[in-house]
Amino acid sequence: MSEEIDRWIKFMKDNPTKWKAIHTKIINAYIKRAIEKRKQLFKNPIERERFIAEYNVGNKKWVKECMDNC
Repeated sequence: MSEEIDRWIKFMKDNPTKWKAIHTKIINAYIKRAIEKRKQLFKNPIERERFIAEYNVGNKKWVKECMDNC
């Protein structure tokens, strides 16, 4: 992993105007994927309950809001 970080640092230094756009695309892709995964997870009642139990979610209203807003 250190090698990947070193390559990214070198890329940032060598391309001071390009790296931000690429970085934004990467971050946006991660966020989009996380939202899609959450939607998929919360659609299934068994998985939803497993998520609540595994992560000790005390605010079940939050889970319902996430389901409604997905």
